[in-house]
Amino acid sequence: MAELNPRIVAKLKQIPAVAVDAARLAMEEGAEEICEYMRNLIRSNFKPGDGDLLRSVGWTWGEVPAGSFMIDEIRSGKTKGDQYATLRIKIYAGNRDAFYARFHEFGTKTGLPARPFFFPAWKAKRADFRKKIRNRVRAAIREAWRNG
Repeated sequence: MAELNPRIVAKLKQIPAVAVDAARLAMEEGAEEICEYMRNLIRSNFKPGDGDLLRSVGWTWGEVPAGSFMIDEIRSGKTKGDQYATLRIKIYAGNRDAFYARFHEFGTKTGLPARPFFFPAWKAKRADFRKKIRNRVRAAIREAWRNG
């Protein structure tokens, strides 16, 4: 049975850490871009006094703040399950001061029409977000392979 060159084995062992670091940075940048897009939608659809709602839009690696809502979480792996997702970022809106974010997003039975800002932003930026992660990971792997 043939053995791999030790230099190649060392390069292959280096790739996972490089890929995770690249994915982490791309996910942070992408999440901030999505949040900024949401804030722009809020600025264009709501009166200027909605500072609480603007400040409530954000992202986190951990749990979302109390009173906020989240439509989706972004995982680094395609397969469902905690064992496959090494990175998990959550984009959220609303908090204790801006508890009404969900009312604006979905509307109410009593007459407040839906003025969504969260899901349209996610839908518009989702493909770019995933593409950014994929491209950054590929570039990091190529760079690690070249620099050995």
